[in-house]
Amino acid sequence: MDGGHSDDGEALAELARELLDRADTAQVEVSTGAGIVYALRTDSWTLAVVAGRFALSSLVFFDMRRALEELGA
Repeated sequence: MDGGHSDDGEALAELARELLDRADTAQVEVSTGAGIVYALRTDSWTLAVVAGRFALSSLVFFDMRRALEELGA
């Protein structure tokens, strides 16, 4: 997160949790037109990523799963 948004971390985290709760799933991909929000949840962690609209979802989710595996190790 860049310095201009450092105070938004908790708000963004809450929005990611709400997105996953409303979707009632462990993985969500939402396109906003300007970008894409990816969210992934395990029993212990929730991870959300905001990317440009040309990001490849399969690669983003692969990287997110690897990060969550490392966090769980």
